[in-house]
Amino acid sequence: MAAMRLGARKSVRGIGTAVLVAALVVTTPFVVPNGIDAVRLLAERNDPVAITDYRLDRLAPAQYEVAMLEALADDDPDLAASVMALADNRDIPVDGALRDRIEVAVSNENSLGNRLSQLFEGALTGRPDSTAGLIGAVATDLTTVGDVRDIIIEGDAYLSGEEYDPFILGISVAGLAITGAVILSAGSATAAKVGTSALKAAGKTGALTAPLRRSFTRLSRQAVNAPALRTAVPMLKRGNVPAASRALSSSLNAKPLMRMQDAAANVGTVMTKQGLRAGTDMLKVADTPADLGKLGKLSARVGKRFRAVLLLLGSGAITLGGLLLSAASWTASFAVWLAGAAYFGFRLLRLSWRIALLPAGRLIVRLVA
Repeated sequence: MAAMRLGARKSVRGIGTAVLVAALVVTTPFVVPNGIDAVRLLAERNDPVAITDYRLDRLAPAQYEVAMLEALADDDPDLAASVMALADNRDIPVDGALRDRIEVAVSNENSLGNRLSQLFEGALTGRPDSTAGLIGAVATDLTTVGDVRDIIIEGDAYLSGEEYDPFILGISVAGLAITGAVILSAGSATAAKVGTSALKAAGKTGALTAPLRRSFTRLSRQAVNAPALRTAVPMLKRGNVPAASRALSSSLNAKPLMRMQDAAANVGTVMTKQGLRAGTDMLKVADTPADLGKLGKLSARVGKRFRAVLLLLGSGAITLGGLLLSAASWTASFAVWLAGAAYFGFRLLRLSWRIALLPAGRLIVRLVA
């Protein structure tokens, strides 16, 4: 009876081992690669480049063509060219006729007449609808004139207890407080000044995400205070900008002000290196100043493909979002697979040791040795 029970247990163990081996073999092509990717993704969850690569690997090739056609339909050849560059980088084939359309459209957009037309429209309307248009909208704010004007208007309202825009007031103060923001000899602006001007223009035209505007508004309320404005606003009205700038810099809460300036510098760096449209694109997907830092890092790595990444992935380029649950599930599955593989390895090693102890096994070991 005991022998029968022992035999039954061995039979069950044998069947269980066979089922385990079959399960390991069947699931290996799915669980192992996805599990490894999930573990790597969770480990690099704060790296926007790793998140972007993970998401792009899962896009269908047809999505690239759709994105290029949509960009052309929206009269944005620069974006279409960015998507094409991304497709080429990832070995996604692009139809020859579509490639020719994009190259012609980019050439036409870069014509002098078209750029001058967009520049004039941007200067009049303040709408950042194109690269040249954004130049027109931002250019008037690159000098201290725009910051001075807005600080006087919003600062007076703040001090009088009237309704004011804390975002415009804070970003104007940040712009004015940037040392050496405008390089007069070259007529150009530092990246931080370009960023504050672009943020202000986007804020005035509603081109910022609501969470990002709230984040900057909160920082502005922390940085700006009534005593500093009471000192600086009269100076600005008299035209004494340097004294007002010093008064603001010495009286404001430096930490939130620096956070605003650092975020603006990320935007400005992207705009000066990748184009102004790339900067406005990042303002449409960022929810916090920290997001702007991640997007700046991503832009530095992907270059001219940056706009395409934002079009195809949106805020998913820098956040796990819906991937978190999937990654956790694959990680758990991979852990179970590893446990099963370890158990099977133990059983196999135990069996090998038993065989080695048999007379025939010892003979085989000697022959092999």
